[in-house]
Amino acid sequence: MRKVTTAPAPGASRRRAPRTTASAGSYAGLERSHLVEAALGLLRESGLDALSTRRLAERLGVKSAALYWHVRDKNELLGLVADEICADMKLPSKRLSFRRRLADIAWEYRRVLLSYRDAPRLFAEQAPTGPHRMQLYDAAIGAFLDAGFAPSIAVSMATFYRNYLLGMVSEETRHSSVKRSNVSGPTVALGVELAALGDEASRYPNLHRVSGQLAGIDSEALFRIGLDVLLDGMHGRARRKPRHEAR
Repeated sequence: MRKVTTAPAPGASRRRAPRTTASAGSYAGLERSHLVEAALGLLRESGLDALSTRRLAERLGVKSAALYWHVRDKNELLGLVADEICADMKLPSKRLSFRRRLADIAWEYRRVLLSYRDAPRLFAEQAPTGPHRMQLYDAAIGAFLDAGFAPSIAVSMATFYRNYLLGMVSEETRHSSVKRSNVSGPTVALGVELAALGDEASRYPNLHRVSGQLAGIDSEALFRIGLDVLLDGMHGRARRKPRHEAR
């Protein structure tokens, strides 16, 4: 499986760690890494609902029973797939500031999840286990611990941060699928409704005032604004930790 690494030094080359099997033997030349790669391909092409053991076996040219030499069940397979997606992330250096470390994690998280169809949903449904996802959680908690937060607060804030990022990326992917279906997004639909109200739109003076902006919301800009607001609050809390939050 691929190894999560910190960002390389300028000019350094990036090398991928060799893949290894997760079970003692292989069946008909099949290895666990083959299953995961094939499952990632299905996920990209057809989405999470299409990722079944039957279709995976067909893709690999084996019978479904052969898969269970390497995974206990579909849930374990999905956990491995989620962990492999996370292996593409570059974790920030511990030498960076508290705010920069959290920002780098957020943008990498968004980049990786947007590169795989239904990845946000997969991450929401699967616990953050596996070496790569655990390294990501470890990096987030480490940023809060290094900023001086007590362990209990560091865990809570890292978990909240993960949930916020996952929710934002999930909403972004949902809006993308809506656009592909030629269905208006929520703010666009709201703008259309206001326009249809005519003079009655004045009943909603604030919405009426910004109606021209509703159709122009960019998902990346929205992520950036939300992240900045969140980091402002976290950075401020780190600077003025209440006494009961100290180590």
